[in-house]
Amino acid sequence: MFHVPCPMTKTHTLVALVENKAGVLNRIASLFRRRRFNIESLTVGHSEKEGLSRMTIVVNEDTNVDQVFRQMYKIVEVIKIKKLNEEKAIIRDLALVKIKLTPQTHAKILKNLKLFGGKIVKKNSKYLIAEICGQPEKIESFLDLVKDFGILEIARTGATAVSS
Repeated sequence: MFHVPCPMTKTHTLVALVENKAGVLNRIASLFRRRRFNIESLTVGHSEKEGLSRMTIVVNEDTNVDQVFRQMYKIVEVIKIKKLNEEKAIIRDLALVKIKLTPQTHAKILKNLKLFGGKIVKKNSKYLIAEICGQPEKIESFLDLVKDFGILEIARTGATAVSS
């Protein structure tokens, strides 16, 4: 049985455009490790610009963002970094949640899934796998509602974001 994480603390969401080259992710992750900054979430994917990737990095509120910027700009492949205004940004996370299924819990789980706009990816007599997408807080709330049914496994993508 997996432990459901407690609700997210206040965070900073940083978005960086970096050259899509081998080793860049490792250099950036090592920078955070050396400075003892904890990464709450990290996603990377192609951007709208050829040869550049977009990194979304979520750090806790205690992180010295100015220092992060100074250090990241020392990495040659880092093109641009910005801190998103979390009230205006569009931030999404995706979770796949394997939930223990019994005849007694089936209807309640489906009701909660519908309430949160999720869908069933797979179902059998022992469990169902739910897919839910939304703000990280929404996913945390869903997990909190279904934890008593028995969460067998959780896989999350981590936050990805764009400014609005």
